[in-house]
Amino acid sequence: MNIWAICQYYPPEVGAPSARLSGMAKTWLEMGANVMVLTGIPNHPDGMVPDAYQHRPAYYEETIDGVRVWRHWLHVAPNKGKFRRVLNQVSFAASVLFNLFKVAPADKPDIVLASSPSFFCVFSGWLLARRYGAKFIFEVRDLWPAIFVQMGILKEGLLLRFLEKLEMFLYRRADAVVTVTRAFARQIAARGIAADKLFVVFNGVSEDKVHLAADARASGAVERLRGSLGISPLTKVVLYIGNHGEAQALTQIVDAARMMVKRTDVVFLFVGQGADKEKLVDYAKGIPNIQFLPGVTHKEVWTYYAMADINMVCLKNIPDFDMFIPSKMFEIMAAKSCAVAGLRGEGAEIMAESGGALVVPSEEPDKMADAIATLLDDPTRRATMAEAGLAYVQENFLHRKLAGQYLALMRKLAGAKEA
Repeated sequence: MNIWAICQYYPPEVGAPSARLSGMAKTWLEMGANVMVLTGIPNHPDGMVPDAYQHRPAYYEETIDGVRVWRHWLHVAPNKGKFRRVLNQVSFAASVLFNLFKVAPADKPDIVLASSPSFFCVFSGWLLARRYGAKFIFEVRDLWPAIFVQMGILKEGLLLRFLEKLEMFLYRRADAVVTVTRAFARQIAARGIAADKLFVVFNGVSEDKVHLAADARASGAVERLRGSLGISPLTKVVLYIGNHGEAQALTQIVDAARMMVKRTDVVFLFVGQGADKEKLVDYAKGIPNIQFLPGVTHKEVWTYYAMADINMVCLKNIPDFDMFIPSKMFEIMAAKSCAVAGLRGEGAEIMAESGGALVVPSEEPDKMADAIATLLDDPTRRATMAEAGLAYVQENFLHRKLAGQYLALMRKLAGAKEA
C-alpha cells in the first residue's frame, strides 16, 4: 500500500506536526507500508532555512529514517504576521499540486493523507486523491478557522465564510476524518459529518525517543548543559520549551515567575521561537529569575526536558482550547519529568489522569505559582509524579500503538477501494 502524507512541517523542523508525522511514518514503514511525505523546505518557525538545505532545487527528494521525503518550494517566512503566514501556507499548497504531473505509475498513492494546521494544503491533498483515484484522509490537528475567531485573528466577514465553506467541503469529501482529540471529533459530528467517518488517533511519542532523556542524565549531558548556561547545580529549573505563540499565552508563566521573584533557588527558562517571543521578552524585562534562549533541535530538546525540575505546558484561556491536547505533554511524560499544566478540558483531564502533573486553570498565574512552589519544595513528590507520567505514556501514547491503529484504518480504506 502506498501512502502519501502531506504536512507542511517535517524534521529538521521541530514542533507537534513534524514530531507526529515523522514518528508515524517511520512506524508505518516498519509495518510494511510504502510511505512518501510531501512537505516544505524547512524554515519553521523563524523563517530561516538551515544551512544544509540552502541552495537546493525547488523540488527534491531525500530520505530520513528510511522514509522518502519530497521537499516542495514555498514562500519562506517567519511564523508571524497574517499576510506572510498565509502566503507561506498558500504557496506550499500550490506547490504540492506540482505532483499532479510528476508521479510515475508505480508511485501512485492508495491513500492521500493531508494534515492541518496548514489548512490550504488539505484542499491540494483532496485534488491529488481525486487525480490518482486514492482514498482521502483529512487529519484535523486544529479546528480551523473557528479557533482563530476566538483568538481574535479572524473576524466575521467574507474570508471567514469562505474558509468555513472550504472546511465543510473537505469534511464531506474525505473518506475518513482523523482527529487528534475526542472533543474535535464530537464537534465535527455536531456539524453534520457522519460519525462513521470520524476517527481519533491521539498524538504521542516514538519509542526511540523515550530513552533520550534518560541517556542525557546518565551521560552527564544535563550537567554539561547546566554548566554552559551558567546554572548552579543547586538552582532548580522551571522550563517552558516550544512555540512562543499567542495560543500558549506564555505571559501566565512570566506572571508566575514574577510572583516568585523573592525565591533565589529557581530560574525560569523559556526556550524556543515564535510569533510572540519579542513581545514576551519585553513583557518580562526586569524580572531577574527569567532567561530566554533560542530554539534547539529536537534531539537537544530531550536534554532540556531532563534538566528541568518542572516542565510547563499551557494554553490561552478560551473555550475552544477545551478541545486541545498539547503534544508536548507526551514528551514531558516520556522524559520522566513532572509538569505544571495550565490547561482546560481534554488536555487537563489527561494530565490529571496521568498522575504526572499538577493542573491549574489557564491564565491564573497565582495558582500556577502556588503549584510550582509546591513541587519545588517536594522532590519526593516530583520523582513519584515523573515515574507515573512515564508509565502512563508508555501504556497509552507510544507511536507504535497509535500508528498501528492508523494503519489499520488506512488498510481498511484501501481494501474498500480495491474491492
